[in-house]
Amino acid sequence: MSKEQNIIILEGPDCCGKTNIAHELSRIFEIPYFKNTNEWEYFEKDDSYFLNALKYSEPFNTSFFKQTGISVILDRSYPSEFVYSRLFNRDTDLELLKKIDIAYSELGTKIIIPTRTSYVGLIDQFGRITEDVLVRADKLYTEFSKWTACDVFVLNVDDENLSREIKEITSFLKINK
Repeated sequence: MSKEQNIIILEGPDCCGKTNIAHELSRIFEIPYFKNTNEWEYFEKDDSYFLNALKYSEPFNTSFFKQTGISVILDRSYPSEFVYSRLFNRDTDLELLKKIDIAYSELGTKIIIPTRTSYVGLIDQFGRITEDVLVRADKLYTEFSKWTACDVFVLNVDDENLSREIKEITSFLKINK
């Protein structure tokens, strides 16, 4: 494993295997995995939660990463705010979002966005995110990948072949095992 700092964010529509990929990358590269397990608790209850996380948590996180040099694999992060605020017409702070993006870029953050060619018949584990929402989210993640200052790798996961996915991601990340 490389001794340099590695911040890796897995983002993308639901039903694309982000969590499985993140866990496998964590195992292979011995980089800690983190997922905000509170996100679904607030998803429908408190629209301000996500904007508050952007305002307070993300500046804290980027400062923490910069000061400690710690490596981490994040299962979702600030790119979700870019996508889901648009998808569900929530208020957000685009100026702050850009500052956060630049801070992550300066840390050398790599973003992996698993996607599918088709979302026909797919629905998230809670039955809240349907096929049409997944298609719209996919388009917004494409928009995000053009907007961000971070390095982005868009990965097709139609075949659900984790070995191939990890091989392609490893090539993108350029991390030594």
